[in-house]
Amino acid sequence: MPAASETVRICHFSDLHLPLQERVPLMRLVGKRGLGYANLRILRGKTHKLAAFEALLKRAASEKADLTIVTGDVANLAVEFEYAFIDRLLRAGGLDPARTLVLPGNHDRYTLGSDLVSAFETGMRDWLPPGFDRRAGYPIVRAVGPVLVLGLDTAVWRNAVRSSGRVDPAQVKRLRAALGGEDARGRWPVIALHHPPFRREGRLLRDYRAGLEGAKLLTGALAGVRATVLHGHLHELSRRAMGGLDIIGVTSASNDRGKAKMQLAYHLYTFDGTGLRSAVAVRHWPDRPAADRFERTDLPDEVPVDTRGVF
Repeated sequence: MPAASETVRICHFSDLHLPLQERVPLMRLVGKRGLGYANLRILRGKTHKLAAFEALLKRAASEKADLTIVTGDVANLAVEFEYAFIDRLLRAGGLDPARTLVLPGNHDRYTLGSDLVSAFETGMRDWLPPGFDRRAGYPIVRAVGPVLVLGLDTAVWRNAVRSSGRVDPAQVKRLRAALGGEDARGRWPVIALHHPPFRREGRLLRDYRAGLEGAKLLTGALAGVRATVLHGHLHELSRRAMGGLDIIGVTSASNDRGKAKMQLAYHLYTFDGTGLRSAVAVRHWPDRPAADRFERTDLPDEVPVDTRGVF
């Protein structure tokens, strides 16, 4: 059991959505992937910038955190070359697979085919536990000093108008077992996933399109549990309390929007066995003078979610 005074630092970023580095064959741009490709060329390509992400990644790696968590949307279209490129990029940026937890997002199961063949798990296999089995392997459980990290899979293939996720009862059952296991004794739970585990009040259609199926099952299983929950997907900074859960969302790691709540950033958290001791957002402003490009600010206790976002 770790000492109560022991501390650990966790770095968190998400939603890479980087420009494609190779040409996608036309035959693979049928249906949803074609729409996603058009979105990259017309919309996302204007603000999601490779150079900005590379600078942010290098700064994040320089923090020498005990663990770095990437909460999904590593790829855009779940094409094989995207994962090969991300693998090289993360290594070149200074991350070590042994000290990094990479989870899938909805873009990592972008098509039915990529879901069926587990393209994410194949492409990111060096960043997953040895011999990892997707069907029984989530949540990925990592004991890091006074913290127990549990990485969930909420990614599932959806049709062209949906980016919602799903968490199934079997995975929730394994989560509860891990929280009650020997490794959890004396450790603060940190639960990481791509989709936020809450409904957005009065936004039923948006929840259908981009929310989390099974969110009520998940939060019900966590009733009475005190934990920190880290997620991405919204592309904006958010923070809210739900019972004993402190739920924190990070922005996209490549999105140069010029607005603090959506500007590319990583978060740096310090924990001990009693919980979260500090939380800092490090934003990257590529167009500022070199000395001012990285801005460190403490995270507020609450940051409401802007429900207008499209994911």
